[in-house]
Amino acid sequence: MAYNARNIIVGAAALYLSAVEGGGTALPAAPTAGTSYATALEGSAAWRHAGYTSEGLELAYEPDWTDIEVDQLLDSAKIFKTSMRAMINTTIVESTLENLLIVWGQTSTSLTSTATESTLGIGAGALGDEPVERSLAAVGPAPRLVAGQRRERMYYARRVLSVDSVSVASRRDEATMFPVSFRLLPDASFPGAEYGTIRDRNV
Repeated sequence: MAYNARNIIVGAAALYLSAVEGGGTALPAAPTAGTSYATALEGSAAWRHAGYTSEGLELAYEPDWTDIEVDQLLDSAKIFKTSMRAMINTTIVESTLENLLIVWGQTSTSLTSTATESTLGIGAGALGDEPVERSLAAVGPAPRLVAGQRRERMYYARRVLSVDSVSVASRRDEATMFPVSFRLLPDASFPGAEYGTIRDRNV
């Protein structure tokens, strides 16, 4: 393979989360040529922009393999996958109550709003509660096939949930941010793409 600097990706991605709970929110139809997928997501009532992020977007794909060691080889004769885990990590910088609700994994009923104020309940939940599932999409730069061509990479995860501890702080000399790790869950209805998809497209 020849070296090609156009395959080097630099730049942040715009993050979108499903406006409704439950996961499995479908992507809007692909926009026309010359239009970013972000425009389609912005125009869909099923999705909401999470705003500014920090530290970029990281998709961690973490398989766990088991070795079958044999005496004659002094090593493994075979390995097979025993578990799988996928995560999306980022830091949300816009410290709205809507974003805090999502990173805390609470239901939409936790947040109430009037014309003058919004209130987010800090819920304790109950024994046996399941985390709130949503869908996630992100649009960022992709490798360029030819010089001057604009391309974008679209990340789509059908089922995500925030299950890690999240700290919220107000500090004198730092912005209030929400670091979040979204755990991806598979959907068996989409063999070969159970977690979701990554798509590169011309804009």
